[in-house]
Amino acid sequence: MFELTDRVAIITGGTSGIGEAIAKMYAQQGAKVVVSGRNEEEGQRIVKEIEEKGGTALFSQTDVSSYEKVKGCIQQTLDTFGTIDILVNSAGIHDEYKTVLEMSEDEYDKLMDVNLKGAFLMTKEALPVMLEKGKGNILNVGSQGTFVAGPGGAAYVMSKHAIDGLTKQLAYDFGQKGIKANTIAPGFIETPMTEGIEDERLKDIPAGRAGKAEEIAALAVFLASDAADYIQGAAIKADGGWTVGR
Repeated sequence: MFELTDRVAIITGGTSGIGEAIAKMYAQQGAKVVVSGRNEEEGQRIVKEIEEKGGTALFSQTDVSSYEKVKGCIQQTLDTFGTIDILVNSAGIHDEYKTVLEMSEDEYDKLMDVNLKGAFLMTKEALPVMLEKGKGNILNVGSQGTFVAGPGGAAYVMSKHAIDGLTKQLAYDFGQKGIKANTIAPGFIETPMTEGIEDERLKDIPAGRAGKAEEIAALAVFLASDAADYIQGAAIKADGGWTVGR
């Protein structure tokens, strides 16, 4: 039911954490995966691991904040696989919980370029391919910060609220043209981004633990599959219940 056989999927931020887990699980379900990220060594490692298990994958060295790099990723995908069926905008960075007063303009710009502009640029370039086919799937990765303050500082929470705004507008503008857009909102997940963070939220999670990247990947598989075709413009929490007490 949740197979992704022969579908072509681009995963930004695919060289670590949630993006890596999604890339690997998509490949397990039969997708042809483009691992998009800046770290070539890690990207090639993931491609090798996918191929060793019989999957099909390609690494595309991409800085999502650069329009030229984004266009290069899209063209590389089309040259190799001929189409794009799924786009997962997973690239993201944190702001170390800085307030408006503590954050510099350069720090703000860098975070917004990766977390928000990158998703906009990738979507802008992938969307025409999907529209021509009359079908496509876009998943934007938010966070608990999509709904509440606290999981990051001012810029991070702003970016994660905004990414869901992009999702909703995509659903509104293109849903009747075959484009499915949804937001995945992970909670506190064991990834390199959260490593070493002493976080009081853990004690308030009803599930009693941090999440695993593979659990988010499983949700991403479902949302990319035909079984989720009637889920449109949604923001789905996968946070162990943390936000229910907020």
